[in-house]
Parts: sequence; C-alpha cells; structure tokens
Amino acid sequence: MWYVMQTQAGTESELCGKCQSQVAREDEEVFVLLAERMTKKQGKWSMVTGRLFPGYVFVETGRIEDFYKRLKGTGWTARILRTGEEITPVYPEEEAYLKQLGGREHIVRYSEGYIEGDKLTVTSGAMKGCQGEVKKVLRHKRLVVMEIPLMGKQVEVTVGMGIVSRAGAARVERVEESNYLRRKRHKKE
Repeated sequence: MWYVMQTQAGTESELCGKCQSQVAREDEEVFVLLAERMTKKQGKWSMVTGRLFPGYVFVETGRIEDFYKRLKGTGWTARILRTGEEITPVYPEEEAYLKQLGGREHIVRYSEGYIEGDKLTVTSGAMKGCQGEVKKVLRHKRLVVMEIPLMGKQVEVTVGMGIVSRAGAARVERVEESNYLRRKRHKKE
C-alpha cells in the first residue's frame, strides 16, 4: 500500500534519500513522483524532471506503523498523512492511476498529442487515455494542467505535453504514424 508523507516543498529528494538509506527496510520503497516537462532556455527546448506533488513523498509498505516509528526516531521534519488519528493509505484506485501515470520509475513521462477542433487527443506518453482529467492546455509552454486524485481530493498538477497545432485529418495520421514508429524503434533498443 502507498502512503503519503508531507514535508517542506523543496526538501522531498533529501527526505526521500535519507528514508531510503536509514529508515526503509528491504521490502519498502520511498519515492517522489516526478514529471517530465520541456523548458526553454536561451531559445532552446530541453527536457527537465520536476516534482509532480511538491511537498509530498510516497512510501510503499505493508507495515506503516513500524515505518512511522522508525521515521519518528530520526527527528526529521515530515509527517504521514492521516484521517483523524488513523494513518490513511492512498485509495487503491488512486494508487493504480498514479502507477499507470508514473510507471515503475515513478516518472510521468512527457506526452504528445494534437488538438482537432476542441478535442485533445494524446497520441503518446503517460497521459494517453487521460484526456478527461485535463483542465487547461498551455500549448506554447508545452504544459497541461490536469486534476489527479490524491487522498480523496482532486489535486491540480502540471505535466509536460507537446501539442501539434490544430490539425486536419491528414496531419493527424502522420503524427500518429510517427509516434507508432518511434515506439516500435524504442522497443527494439
């Protein structure tokens, strides 16, 4: 089961590393969910990876009370999210959705798609099949704002997505074929 630790934004990676080396047992995993996005520096686009949920670190364990006792003994500034007095896991459907988005590496990979009329279609990447959750497309920044369920609430996050300009059917077919060939080539490597 997944649980969520809250810490000061900007210290997630540090807390994650400390927990991995000093708190977590062999059968436990501590990680930060990340998202790839494109950023433009000096006129050139480059891929960067940033936190999906600033201030949150995830723990996968079957013994959260034991993990919490070990964490508490360190004196670090972190708390495990609770409902009242009870430590609450991430809901199973939320965990499945986050696993689908982030994969085994816990990184929401950069997605690509196109807009036809008012409809956004994702052709590749982590967001394929997640169109319903997209709230806003920031096409020129290569970002989308979407709502992701976490602990029973909808949380807005920003993820990377390249959008081909509004396209006709012939252009759409070329984009889909290009993405198919790229995936096929990637599998061979």
